[in-house]
Amino acid sequence: MNEIIQKNTDFINIYNKSYRLAAAVFMISNVMDNSEELRTKIKNLSLNLVSMSVNLKDINFLDAKKLSLDLEKNSLELMSMLDIASVSGLVSKMNASILKEEFQSFVLELSKFSEKFENTKNSSVKSIFTVSPNTNTETNIGMSLEMINAGYDLKLGETYRNEQKNAIENGRENGAVNMGVNGNGHKRKDFRKNTVLEFIKGHKDVGIKDIIPNINGCSEKTIQRELLSLINEGKIKKMGERRWSRYSYINK
Repeated sequence: MNEIIQKNTDFINIYNKSYRLAAAVFMISNVMDNSEELRTKIKNLSLNLVSMSVNLKDINFLDAKKLSLDLEKNSLELMSMLDIASVSGLVSKMNASILKEEFQSFVLELSKFSEKFENTKNSSVKSIFTVSPNTNTETNIGMSLEMINAGYDLKLGETYRNEQKNAIENGRENGAVNMGVNGNGHKRKDFRKNTVLEFIKGHKDVGIKDIIPNINGCSEKTIQRELLSLINEGKIKKMGERRWSRYSYINK
């Protein structure tokens, strides 16, 4: 969901920028003679700029980079046309210079937009099929947290409901298997922490971006809390700081 929101935010920024650039180009090109071929060329390129920016809204991973490159080419061509118009005295050098700076900023923003698509694509497929060698089919790292609500236990491979039933029949209401609010809350936290630990154990060293796609239903902040808890417990070690941090299992 966060990726979708971020993508829409990036799209709006690019669209607004292209719209303002096109409006500015139209404004300064209006001083040119109607018969001037350069005026028609500049206006057509400006309209294409806005049209291509609109198409970024629903673009897929495969086409995002291509369309971004097309927008960059369009922008560079417009910059060249404005240089020609400025040298020829058709538009003021001041306006041409201002627009050139704005186009350069726009091209940089397009590059960042394209990189985000590439990074998201890589992180989505990088470890999605990776399963820790220490776990079996029932403890798949990609298991959704929603399964906790159905009563599945990561380590035991059976449902909490069965454990609760046995506990009641044996006359021992154990907090670890109690399906009440408090017991279930602790179980969810333990499940989440164990899932993170098992994923790290199955890899030499990992970053938080490697972990997130494999722990469904958890935010980055939640994963960070679990990592800190595991570090304090002496189960994993941290290398590097901030976004360059890597985590590895401490084999005792």
